Amino acid sequence: MEMGNKKVNIFNIVVPIVLLVATMIISLIDYPSVFEKSKWTVITVFVAVIIYIIFWIYLKPDKFSRNGGIIIGSLFIINISVEEFINWQTKSGSLVSTLTMMFLIFISFSFISAIKTIKTDSFTSGLKSSFVSAMLGTIIALCFGFMINFLFPDRMVFVLKGYPGYTDFSNPRAFTFFNAFDNASNHVIIAPIISILMGSVGGWIALTILRMRKRR
Repeated sequence: MEMGNKKVNIFNIVVPIVLLVATMIISLIDYPSVFEKSKWTVITVFVAVIIYIIFWIYLKPDKFSRNGGIIIGSLFIINISVEEFINWQTKSGSLVSTLTMMFLIFISFSFISAIKTIKTDSFTSGLKSSFVSAMLGTIIALCFGFMINFLFPDRMVFVLKGYPGYTDFSNPRAFTFFNAFDNASNHVIIAPIISILMGSVGGWIALTILRMRKRR
């Protein structure tokens, strides 16, 4: 039974990672200029993926944490879809939408940590769940981010036209993948950090609630 659980744990992270790595490699083969112009950014993403796998195997996340990661990943997908496929009339509308989705993601880290802390009476367990959910959620988000460049290339070129660095590429589609790697290099670092910060807040609130219950 334990061996089966370990296989499920690894399976949960390996499938999206395989998809992510495959799309990244294909994009670099199709558009070599992306690696030429952003070598260290690309390397950062690949190294982060390896580190994620190591953490995942070491932490052995439970079902609750994995489900949390799916929720975070889904929120990221909604955020990306709204940003890329809705033609906002004003920049303020797009900004409000992005901030709202990011707020939901940040709060979700706190809720995941709080719920796990209350269930286990352990601040560390809550923080671990928040961190794990960030890893899986980020990988899911990056998969989606790269895949839409393949599935909707014309739309992505239209959306990113005028972005800084756009004119540096003779092939506009190459820039869409450059932008994907740039976003990925930020998210693989920032998301886990945010999950620890917000998870700490959620865990602290949960512990406070537990202490109040015990006093009664």
